[in-house]
Amino acid sequence: MIRYSAQTDPGKKRDHNEDAILARPEHGVFVVADGVGGRAAGEVASALTIETFTQAAPDLAEAVRRYAAAPEWSTRNDVLEAIDEVSQRATQRVYEESEAKGRKGMTTTLVAAVVGGGAAFVAHVGDSRAWLVRDGLIRQLTEDHSMVNELVRTGQMSFDEAKKSRYRSVITRAIGLYPTVQADLMSIEILPGDRLLLCSDGLSDPVSTERIEELSSQDDVTTSVRNLVQAALDGGGPDNISVVLVEPEATPQTEAARARAQVMKDLFLFRGLPFHARLRVSRICRELFFTPDQALVREGTTGDSMYVVVQGSVKVTCSDLPLAELGAGEHFGELGLLEDHRRTATVVGATYGSAIVISRGDLQDFCTREPTLGNQMMWRMLATLGTRLGESNAQLVDQANRNREDAVTLHDFD
Repeated sequence: MIRYSAQTDPGKKRDHNEDAILARPEHGVFVVADGVGGRAAGEVASALTIETFTQAAPDLAEAVRRYAAAPEWSTRNDVLEAIDEVSQRATQRVYEESEAKGRKGMTTTLVAAVVGGGAAFVAHVGDSRAWLVRDGLIRQLTEDHSMVNELVRTGQMSFDEAKKSRYRSVITRAIGLYPTVQADLMSIEILPGDRLLLCSDGLSDPVSTERIEELSSQDDVTTSVRNLVQAALDGGGPDNISVVLVEPEATPQTEAARARAQVMKDLFLFRGLPFHARLRVSRICRELFFTPDQALVREGTTGDSMYVVVQGSVKVTCSDLPLAELGAGEHFGELGLLEDHRRTATVVGATYGSAIVISRGDLQDFCTREPTLGNQMMWRMLATLGTRLGESNAQLVDQANRNREDAVTLHDFD
């Protein structure tokens, strides 16, 4: 059963509310939209967006049901594609309405969550936010599409300067700005006690992250939402305030979910990436379950995928000679991400276990869709390969020196 609470308030400085919210627990669909463009414009954009998601809620719920029946890479990404399709319909509707009525600049932000099957699927455009509350700590799932956030990200502005900047309300992506939109899409496995917080900047601007964390963790979700809205009002209520707090059903595979999250955090491709970035990247990660002696790769064959052990262990052999046993967090086959690479070893399951598989095609598609994040990952790949090349060169030099010393010793003996 989904526990939730939702509330919107005009705030203290506005005489009308351009925010709109949606809570459909029977379908597991929750949305916050913060309209932009002034009276009779921003509120139209947010209302059209909510209407579009309301109409699509049964179809989104069906996609989640298919995922819950077979939780795997394809069904997970089907849900994300379904949410993206609804986001595209919303942006087209708002854009066409603004063109027809001569309301240039009529747009809205969007943060939508579809929950079910022990997972949450999120779409995000603009500077409304989604947060994960886990074990009493809060993590931002989304990255603001705003001018000041881009300046902060590139080191051209400090966080404190951004909070005071007159450009802090300028967003770089919005529903309705163009006929199509690039939404950030992500999924996350829900652990026991997890909560999702969706909000407009009417909450996140006047209330500190620490205070939001404290209030979002209160026992009762309705009390939490009421206190969050009150905190924004106590902070001056400079904008419309919308808050949706959801406590979805958790995945039954808690241990496996935690193991996958740890591997994603530690893997060299993703190391140092913020939490929200790792969630977006997870859409290219397939899961493979293996049994003892099941071959994952065979020596002499070509491959285009990298493997990361999540649970259990695998044995690595070359010409039937044992080389290593790899456990959780260790990886192999990364050269396949760059080119069709002939495998130099055979890898088979040593125990029952699972691995994350990333293919070159999926990585290339992701880099096309999200070039900034994709470039960060490719630089990490080059850095890792450079380190390994340096280690190999050092080993070759060391071996050459030993051979030279052996030759001198033999000459002295002669």
